[in-house]
Amino acid sequence: MNELIDQLDGYLARCRPDYYRQLQPGVSEQALDTFQSQVGVKLPPLFLHLYKWRNGQDADCSANLTDNWMFTPIEEVISIKETLDGMIGTDFEEPNWWSRGWVPFLSNGGGDHLCLDLTAEFGGVPGQLVSFWHDWDNRSVKFPSMEAWLQAVVDSIAEKG
Repeated sequence: MNELIDQLDGYLARCRPDYYRQLQPGVSEQALDTFQSQVGVKLPPLFLHLYKWRNGQDADCSANLTDNWMFTPIEEVISIKETLDGMIGTDFEEPNWWSRGWVPFLSNGGGDHLCLDLTAEFGGVPGQLVSFWHDWDNRSVKFPSMEAWLQAVVDSIAEKG
């Protein structure tokens, strides 16, 4: 799999067993291929490994994976992305409100997401993670890559555990 995901798995199993039990089994290779086709770009290997490991958390789980973010199942990622992509040019009048190159994989349950930015359409580098706030125009880069984000998550859990 991946060393960081292996560390995350071990830490969650030991330090947050209630949350760990609410993670869904991983996504199949075929489902990820279908998802990549829908997104229209190649996803970073670590993003794919994350979803092969676990497909987000159960719908009735309101606990956060990290900070204020819940881990979104791939079916919900697809639904959210399709909805937000469809709002470009209609509901989203500001040009940088949403990008088709964003994949919202973490959610706070209130319409806000941490997104994998595949195209860096509004600046930065492809593969960075940006925040999307449904009612605020701040679209800051939170992490330069999936690796940097996952390392921060692992470090945070290790410090607490």
